[in-house]
Amino acid sequence: MYPFNRTSSLRVEESAAETPLAEQKCFEKDDDPEKTIFASILELSRTRDSWTRALSSGRRQTIFECSWRGVHCVSNSFRPLLLFFRLLAIFPTRLDGKAQRKTGVTSYLKYFFFLNFCVLAVLLNSYLVNINLWLIANYENKFGLMHAATVSCMITGTKPVINTFVIIFSVLKFRSHERLLKTVDMVDVCFRSAFHIVPPLKMYKIVFFFTICAVVGITFALKVVEFISTEQSLGNNLLMDSSFIIVPLLSLWNIIPLLYYHLYNHLIRFYCNTLINSLNMEHKKRHFSLKFYYEQFLRITNVQEAVGNLFNPFLLFSLAWSLLVLCLTIYFLTQPHSSLMVPIAAEQITNPRTRYLLTRSVHFFICWAAIQIVTAVLHIVVICSTGMKTNETTRQIVNAVLRIVPDANADLDRFQISCFVHKMTTQFMWGMTVWRAFPLERTTFFTLISVIVTYSLLLVKFKENEMVKPITISINGTSSSFQF
Repeated sequence: MYPFNRTSSLRVEESAAETPLAEQKCFEKDDDPEKTIFASILELSRTRDSWTRALSSGRRQTIFECSWRGVHCVSNSFRPLLLFFRLLAIFPTRLDGKAQRKTGVTSYLKYFFFLNFCVLAVLLNSYLVNINLWLIANYENKFGLMHAATVSCMITGTKPVINTFVIIFSVLKFRSHERLLKTVDMVDVCFRSAFHIVPPLKMYKIVFFFTICAVVGITFALKVVEFISTEQSLGNNLLMDSSFIIVPLLSLWNIIPLLYYHLYNHLIRFYCNTLINSLNMEHKKRHFSLKFYYEQFLRITNVQEAVGNLFNPFLLFSLAWSLLVLCLTIYFLTQPHSSLMVPIAAEQITNPRTRYLLTRSVHFFICWAAIQIVTAVLHIVVICSTGMKTNETTRQIVNAVLRIVPDANADLDRFQISCFVHKMTTQFMWGMTVWRAFPLERTTFFTLISVIVTYSLLLVKFKENEMVKPITISINGTSSSFQF
């Protein structure tokens, strides 16, 4: 039989005396010389989960059991993030290492209080939605629908609506979140045992919290400048006093799901690149069989499928509201009577002092709307780019497998290659997609860009047609108007 078809690693065989029993079981295989090739192919077609059985020790474990036992895993490194999410009432999960099924009074009280906390967060955003609707109605009655103040309130008013959806969907996806963390932990244990490498989780967390601090700092600074410029004072209105906390909190609810999705895509690409680098090293010396690589490839695809199950509603909703905000902004900018520098005229507000303060407030409304527009653009760019990179990196695994195809007679290797190719043809089911409606590829990104550009050009063309003055021609004392 071809020597490369063995499922056990040559490296593991050389260091069998130093390898723990749990890791040796992951590579064991019955080497029966009388086994036919057909029987071997049937056995290879079944993906074994001996790593899971060896690590679970015959009993159920929670996703954080390895963390409280002192074992390095992804969920253990993500504990600060998960605790921060719990404080914001999004992406809930259990942070203890006790039994998975708990029936004590304490566990029910924790779930009850957290559910009430999520309800309070939803009620806060619903209350802000009602206030924004009241402001939009007042500005529309006073200045019109396409006024800068009205449009700015409409754009910024989407923020609490988005937050309400994010909180509700993250609570409903509680099981999917735990399943994702459990799947990532198992992949991390397998890759750490086989390749002796771990992802740079510390750097990921630093970038994550740095981005959060930047968002909070920008929104808080703008709110302070608005408070001083509009000559407001503390103690007059409870809502205005609490806005220094509410405004950065609304921005965090908007941006955290996007950062969390981007973080998991970075993690998946790290595992894909590790597998690709190991496959490229097989040209020098064979360490693992193709069956081993196929099993690791299946684990990576399971992580991608778990990420899709958790973030699919968020991706579809994010692209929808981002396109809506951009289209509304483009429609307002292409209107012939839109004014940004002087949004309130003297005919609308006769009192100069009131007109000055209200104009400054509208200017800050425009600044908040600009931040929301930038957030919408970031959602489109980040979702399309990170999903596209993940899908392309996953396809590079198959290219690396094809580069190590031996020239000798290796039926089992060719069978494993056909398994790789067949699995890749079903990428639309487990890869980075938008709720399996369309995959996140380069064509998706350029399609969205082309839709926005086409919509802008049409509105600009309509605006130019409205600004064209009719040509008057006098014939025999009669005047006729023609417009081209």
